[in-house]
Amino acid sequence: MILSVAGFIFFLFSELLNTGDLPVPTREDMPGSDICREEMFVGGALWGLINGGADLYYEYGFDRMVLQEIEWQGEEFRLELYRMESPVGAFGVFSVSVQGCEEGGPVRTGDCLNRFQYQLYSGNYYLSLINYSGSDKARDLSVEIGSVIASAAGDIRVELPGLFRQDMFKKVIDEVKVVKGILGLQNALPHLASLYEGLDDYIVWHLKLEEKEGQAEILLTVINDCRDIDASGKLALQLKDAGFAARSNNDRIVAVRSATGGKRDNDLLNLFLAGSGE
Repeated sequence: MILSVAGFIFFLFSELLNTGDLPVPTREDMPGSDICREEMFVGGALWGLINGGADLYYEYGFDRMVLQEIEWQGEEFRLELYRMESPVGAFGVFSVSVQGCEEGGPVRTGDCLNRFQYQLYSGNYYLSLINYSGSDKARDLSVEIGSVIASAAGDIRVELPGLFRQDMFKKVIDEVKVVKGILGLQNALPHLASLYEGLDDYIVWHLKLEEKEGQAEILLTVINDCRDIDASGKLALQLKDAGFAARSNNDRIVAVRSATGGKRDNDLLNLFLAGSGE
């Protein structure tokens, strides 16, 4: 059978590339395992695998992904290891993808473990590891596989903006989300997505805090495209209309919204700005 040009390109980029430069686990790392499938996806080939779901990864700077289907000690796993263009991109995908996290395991990077999925990020890498049984054994094995990847990728965590490196955020730092592009907003912050219409290249750092009075929400928007700088003032006004205390400074907009509002929001805003280092 003669492959079409598109089919040949998909085959080439999903089958023939060497995975040796990615920190994927091997059979030696998982004694007695069977790697039933191993493919690499680069370029547009990711659309052929997960269709519309690929758009989110491209917004965060997708470089390539290795897919493995693994059988180990009677458990079955689907491993997807994504290499992004930057640690911010890897952390961003992780931050908007995790939910229902239980206690993690002995890896050295940000991770999230629940019954059927284990996720982590390290440097430029984001891992999604699915198990199909949800058993305690499968979860323990997932953490073992994650430890292999974390060790190979190195202990590299994303450097947060100065605003979030203050002492008051130490206990909640793993709850910071990095949102990039309209799909990221729709996925992680749907209540704010409409405010960012018309902006093309930006990153939103987002954190929710639980206070005695209720919940507080902090946003740091960094605009990367100089052509959008003029829109920063408009965005600050829109955030204010949405109930935030907000200030803009060229390519950055800081916004705060708390349960009590009013003076409390402005006090929080001043506090965050005073030690932000931005």
